[in-house]
Formats: sequence, C-alpha cells, structure tokens
Amino acid sequence: MEDMERLSILSVFYVTIFLTSTGLGTCTFLLPVYAETLGATYTDLGVIGAVGNIVYTIITLLCGYTLDRYEKIKLYTIFTLLGSLVMILFSIADNIPDIILARGLLGATSASFWVSASTLTAEISPISEITRSLGRYNLAWILGFTVGPYVGGYVSNIFGYNVFFLASAGLILISFFLVLFRIRGRVKLSKIISHEKVKIRELKPLTLSYLTLLPFTIVLGIYMAIIPGHMKTVGLSASIIGLLLSLTNGIRGIAFFNVERFVKWSVMRSLFVASIMLSLAMFLVRGRDEPLGFLIPLAFYGFGSGIMTPVVLDFISKRTPQRLRGTAMGVHEGVYGVGMCFGPLIGGAIADIYSPSILYSILIGVSLVVLPLSYLMIRNDEQ
Repeated sequence: MEDMERLSILSVFYVTIFLTSTGLGTCTFLLPVYAETLGATYTDLGVIGAVGNIVYTIITLLCGYTLDRYEKIKLYTIFTLLGSLVMILFSIADNIPDIILARGLLGATSASFWVSASTLTAEISPISEITRSLGRYNLAWILGFTVGPYVGGYVSNIFGYNVFFLASAGLILISFFLVLFRIRGRVKLSKIISHEKVKIRELKPLTLSYLTLLPFTIVLGIYMAIIPGHMKTVGLSASIIGLLLSLTNGIRGIAFFNVERFVKWSVMRSLFVASIMLSLAMFLVRGRDEPLGFLIPLAFYGFGSGIMTPVVLDFISKRTPQRLRGTAMGVHEGVYGVGMCFGPLIGGAIADIYSPSILYSILIGVSLVVLPLSYLMIRNDEQ
C-alpha cells in the first residue's frame, strides 16, 4: 500500500477515533457525577470504577491476542458497534447495581476500542511517520475528551442524563458507519505470519516500560472515577465539572500535539517533568471546594498526563516487532486497567474512611515513583 493511501485512510480513521472516544470517554467522566445524583458514596464510586477497569484489564489482553490472529478492521468495526449499544444500556440504568453492570460492559468496549485503535494506527502508518501518526491518534481521542465533558455536562443539565447517553450512542454509531463505508475494503490487516505463535514472554524487554506507567495509571484512575464525584459532592454542577474536565483534557491535547518534541528532547527528561507535574497536581487539589480551586491542580495534571501517555506509548511501539504489536498494545492497555482498577477501589475506601485530602496526599508519593522507574527503563534500554 502506498504511503499516500495509508495517510488518507488514517485521516478518516482519526475521525472515527474522535467520535468514539467522545462517546466512551465522556460517559466515563460523567458517570461518577450521575452516580452521585443517585446517592453513591466514595466507596460506591470506587467500586464502579474498579469493576469497569477489572473488565478493561481482562479484555485488553484478550483483544490484543485476537488482533494478532484475525482481520483487524473487521474487529474494529464490531467493537465500535458494541460501544454504541452500551451507551443505550446506560440510558436505562437508574440505580447503583445497574450502573455497576453497565460500567463493566463499558470497560469491555473501551478496552476493545483503545487496543484496536492504537494497533491499527501503528500498522496503517508508514514506518517513517509512526511517531507523528501516534501523536495524531492521541490528539484525536484527547480532542474527544476535551469537547465531550463540557458538552455532555451541558446536555445533562438541560435535558437529563438519559438524553446524554443516547446522544453518545448516536456519535459512536456515526463512527461505525464511517468505518463501514470509508475504511473497510481499502485496507486489510491480518496476522503477518499465520503459523507463528505469539508468546507474551517475548515482550519481557518492555517490562520496565509497563511498570513505569503503573503509578500514573493509579493517579489516572482516581482522576476519572473519584475526582468528578468529589467535585459534585462539594457542590459543583455537571456543566462546571464538564468544563473543568474539558479544560484539563485540552491541556493534555496540547502536550500530545508536541509529542515529537518531547521524544527528541529526551524521554527521561520528559518523564521527569511529567512526574513532578502529577505530584504538584495532587498536592494542590487537597481541600479544594470551589471551581477556581480545582482549575490549577487539574491543569498541572493535564500537562503531566499529556506527556506520560504519548511518550511511553511511542517508546513501546518503536521497540515492538510488527507481528507482536496487537499483543504489546493489549498489555499496554492492560497496565492501564490494573492501575485504574486498584486506584479507585482503594482510593474510594480511603476517601470515605479518612478524607479525600488524605487520598490526594498519598497520590503525591505515588506520582513520584515514576522517577526511579523511568530511570531504570532508560538504562535498561541503553544496555
């Protein structure tokens, strides 16, 4: 396939990523706010997040394994349709047990989407453009995370959460039709060597890369499952919460856009800055109870996470053989699932038993763990 044709396919593919991530991501962000209106405690919020991320972790590994064995575009099409159906289920969930069940299904569809989207981006992209293509992939989904929470919060305030969930289903359905009519048939990506078995131990050289992500994913899990509910508890409206999350994700997007600069500057330096930004965010968010009080720490979080996500993904992708790419991306997303599972589960209990301030204080130390791990990752790679 010619490079120009690959780039043309990617341009449509990025649109589908934007649409699907807007639906799935906005639902994930605003779900704690919706659950709080149904009487959820911090522990409930932690359980809701943990259940979704347990399923997410399991499905990422299965999805990565599947992508290395079957036609990838067909699988991506199916995963997109399932995402739309899950949004419809949320529109009829009106109690905490129903929310927990639907959140598990959201974890499955989100895992399938993100593993397949990152894998396809890397495989469709010309080799010389892979860093830029992964940067645009990250930019596409973070743009959805930027636009979605504000618009979703506004829609929820005016029309209610049921309309919001149905609107999210509609967005993902548009993505499904784009894949069906604009991508399928133009490219076919199957397993390269059908007789060769993929063994997960072949990814052992990337172990430190995955471990470096783990502390960040714990903080990310709290950001997505606990902080929106915390903001609702202290009296912020859904539209204000959505606006703050949109601003945070917009800052993440700016960092994503500059991933090539961060990689050229130095992976070690970039991850050092990211770790410091995350720890400052957790330090500053303690005891906040007004919109402007959340703005600065969330901005620090957005910048730090905007460096962590694309820099480590680029590092892993460049060191993975093409035949193992689906499996490698599955493990990558699985690490996110592990951290985002234990983070909300333990964090929700800490916030209920002690206070959110104690939880955020603990996360300062968790954020700083990135420093020694990233140093070991770079040293191991150099050796």
